Amino acid sequence: MRDVFAIFRGENYRGIIKKEAATEVLISRISKGETAIGWMSFNTDGYKRYCKEYREYQDWLKNRNEARYATNVSHGRNYDSKNLMHTFRLLDMAEEITTEHRVTVRRPNRDFLMQIRRGEFESDDLISQAEEKIERINAAFEKSDLRDEPDTEELERVLVKIREQWYRQE
Repeated sequence: MRDVFAIFRGENYRGIIKKEAATEVLISRISKGETAIGWMSFNTDGYKRYCKEYREYQDWLKNRNEARYATNVSHGRNYDSKNLMHTFRLLDMAEEITTEHRVTVRRPNRDFLMQIRRGEFESDDLISQAEEKIERINAAFEKSDLRDEPDTEELERVLVKIREQWYRQE
């Protein structure tokens, strides 16, 4: 059976781990005729995954943006408010692309986005709103007359025009 080990007791055995950060069971040679005192199941894959996630979490703690973390703690809503603000901004832009065929960089709903960033909403409400928005976007994309592929010749023409204008300025 995978990841199942016999357990033996004796002076010649080295234990079950080599060092504290070990992710594998230490195996000793067993003398012929020894009797196991028990069996141990060791979920190697699960333990390695746990160790990796733990290291990543410790790195995150060490390198996190303290101001951002403090903002999230201060509003006490149990979500990353900056992340959710950008989620809504991107969803709004996706909907705008499908319905209006344009992108507005300066968002007309800036106040709403900033309320999200300040943590003025419950996370469940925001998740519900985001899911509804995603449904609307998916429906809009199905009806949209946007091309499946960009017009590369037109894009190249516009790029050349922009570069020509840019280099004329210098």
